[in-house]
Amino acid sequence: MPLDVLGRSLDHLGDFPYKDPEAARFDGRALFVRGTKSKYVPDEALPLIGRFFPRFEHVDVEAGHWVISENPEAFRRAVVRFLEPTD
Repeated sequence: MPLDVLGRSLDHLGDFPYKDPEAARFDGRALFVRGTKSKYVPDEALPLIGRFFPRFEHVDVEAGHWVISENPEAFRRAVVRFLEPTD
């Protein structure tokens, strides 16, 4: 990838395009898996996440940002638990 293209796009790569949780809300179940060694989803962000995804669950996995690569078994368990039918 040309570095100039990457450089121009970096600001948008990490942006969440929706600013108003009243206008863009997902009311289904949602799973957020975060690495305990990563700072991408801090505790302070959880209330805002809850406004966009009111039925969200989060699971902390002993890993950095690349949870699925760094701790695939813990990631798998979290997803399987999330997908199991609830009564």
